[in-house]
Amino acid sequence: MKLRFSMALAALFIAPIWAQTTPAFVAPLAKESLLLDVATTTDGLIAVGERGHVLLSSDGHDWQQQQVPVNATLTAVTVRQQQMWAVGHDALIIASEDGGRSWQVQHYQPELEKPLMDVLFFDAQHGVAIGAYGLFLRTEDGGASWQREPHIELLDEEDIEYLQELKEEDEALYEQELGSILPHFNRLSHIGNRLYLAGEAGLLAFSDNQGKHWQRMGVDYFGSFFDISQAADGRLLAAGLRGNLFVYDDLDGWRPLATGMKSSLNSIVSLDNQQTLIVGNNGYLVWLNDDLSLTQTEEEKAVLNAVGFNGNIVAVTEAGVRFIQK
Repeated sequence: MKLRFSMALAALFIAPIWAQTTPAFVAPLAKESLLLDVATTTDGLIAVGERGHVLLSSDGHDWQQQQVPVNATLTAVTVRQQQMWAVGHDALIIASEDGGRSWQVQHYQPELEKPLMDVLFFDAQHGVAIGAYGLFLRTEDGGASWQREPHIELLDEEDIEYLQELKEEDEALYEQELGSILPHFNRLSHIGNRLYLAGEAGLLAFSDNQGKHWQRMGVDYFGSFFDISQAADGRLLAAGLRGNLFVYDDLDGWRPLATGMKSSLNSIVSLDNQQTLIVGNNGYLVWLNDDLSLTQTEEEKAVLNAVGFNGNIVAVTEAGVRFIQK
C-alpha cells in the first residue's frame, strides 16, 4: 500500500528526544527485508524500509546498508542531488547532506503514534511531508524546523461546518477532533507547477501554491488511493485499493480503467520507453501503453515501488529488492 503501513523537541534541561532513540540495526540481509520506497540518485539508487533500513547501490545488484540514528520503519524517500530526506513511523523525518551516507534526525514525534507516508521538496529549502489522520508538515529552511498545517479544506462540506462550529464552542476539543477526522494522506506528486495529493476515502486533490491550499477533485470512488502520478503518455493516473485505477481528462474528469484483478495498487511508475507500470500486492503488475495488460511475479510478493534504472526496472517488495521483467 506503498504498503502504506503507519513535534515535539524535548526541552528544559534534557537532551532532544531523538538522542534517546535506538539506531537502526545493521542487518546482513537488509536487502531481503521489507523495503517500501526506492529512488534514483546521482550515484545510483537508494531504498528505505522496515527498522530504519537505508540501502545504497551503484548498480541495483550490490547494496550497502547505511547507519541511521533511528530504527523506526521508513516509508518514503526523496532526493535532490546529494540532499536526501526520508520519512516514516512515529512522525520521523531524517535527512542526509552527503548522498545518503550519513543521516540526522530532523523531526520525531512518537507520542503522536502517526506515520508519515511521503515527503517532497520543491527546492533545497522548501518541502512538505504528509501522513496519517491529515498529518501535514512544512519546512522553509531545509528541514531544520517543521511546522504542522491543518488542511480542513480537504474534508467534505458537512465535516468542515461541524469543525467550524466546534472551534467556536471548544478550541481544545476542536484540535482533538481535527486530529482524528482528517483522512490519511498517502502520496504526493509534483507535476509542472501543480502539486497532487492522494489519500483515503476517495481523496484526490491538487494545489497550485505548493500545498498551502487544496482543491478536491471529484471521483466516483470512496476507497483509498495510494498514488497519483503522471503516466508516460502525459495522462494523470490514480491507483488504490482492490485494483482500482483511474485516468483523468479535462472533459470527463476521472474515469475507471479495468485492471482485471482485486489486489491493491501501490505505485505508478513512468518508464523511459513510454510505458507506465503500476505495481501492486500479490506481485501484480499493470502495464499501460496503447493498451493495458496484467502480469504477476513468480514470488507473488507485494511490490511497493519501482524505478527505471540503466535499462532495467528495479523494484522494492515485501521480500526486498527485485528486478522486474515484463
